[in-house]
Amino acid sequence: MIVEPQLIKYFPEYDQVFQGDLSQYSKHFLPICSINLKCIYPDQDQWLHFVSVKEIYDGCVGQETKEYHSEYCKEDMIGFDVIGDKYCFTGDWNYFVYEKMIQEGTIPQNQEMVVKYRANRVNIQTVEDLDTWLVQFELTTSPDFRNKLKSKHTFFITPDSDQGLVENLLDRFEKEASESDYDSVIGAYKLNTKTYELAKAYYHKHGKIYPMTIGNYSTKIETMESLEKGVEDNLEYIQYPEIAGILDDIQFQSKEDKDCLEECEISFEEAMQFEDSTNLTNLPYDAEGNIFTYIGRFTGYLFQQYGADSVYLFYNKELKKAVICLEYT
Repeated sequence: MIVEPQLIKYFPEYDQVFQGDLSQYSKHFLPICSINLKCIYPDQDQWLHFVSVKEIYDGCVGQETKEYHSEYCKEDMIGFDVIGDKYCFTGDWNYFVYEKMIQEGTIPQNQEMVVKYRANRVNIQTVEDLDTWLVQFELTTSPDFRNKLKSKHTFFITPDSDQGLVENLLDRFEKEASESDYDSVIGAYKLNTKTYELAKAYYHKHGKIYPMTIGNYSTKIETMESLEKGVEDNLEYIQYPEIAGILDDIQFQSKEDKDCLEECEISFEEAMQFEDSTNLTNLPYDAEGNIFTYIGRFTGYLFQQYGADSVYLFYNKELKKAVICLEYT
């Protein structure tokens, strides 16, 4: 399937995709691409947007905030009202556990603690003084890192200690603390944001997406140079997404999906019902039990550190609602 260039936008800006408080949208969402429905339905001049979420990390998005679920905002399913050509989030922002962590002040601060300790340790004369100083970090840091500081504090503040070794140890502590901070929902937000921006920069530099896994479910972040070398080293194996070089499918028109339907003897109409054909946790239905129209899907881990295997977009023209659903295999 060929999508005409005027009917698709790659990595659109937030103000092109969302309506409302853009600071909230940029906090939680990642715009991947936009398509005009004219590429499917010539009489429908409507822009829809494929987006991912930053909270993908461990388990389902929304699994810890069921009290804030709604009809189209559940585990791994996020709905939007379509207003003109933009999205308006239909749920409560507290659907994202990140909001709860911000409100409760439970953001991991292991690295910040080590950094502040390095700057203030000359004023912390004894282990008892250190205990008092560490109280401020009890809710936001790991006991392991607090205990590491305690065990080495006397060595760190003794003038006769090898200062080169002191700095090396503190460098190592700070690196370990940083990696620990990333190993959390808050850290996932940071990593997903950084890798998304890298994927976007790669596209703007090369005119095509980075075609391999940009996410590796670790705290290591690639660089532009490492991405370019990865492509250069794997040219013979690289395959770009079939639809416009960014989407895996639009309404089962990709070769892979067409072949699958033919092999399994499934009609287009049957496929559009999504009965036992995916690993999606939830699907969007209207009040009469009709599933929303499937628009297309993309591979999530091409665009962020912790990405879904597939992100599906559904749309209901009458209700003017768009819904994304996350799939893991």
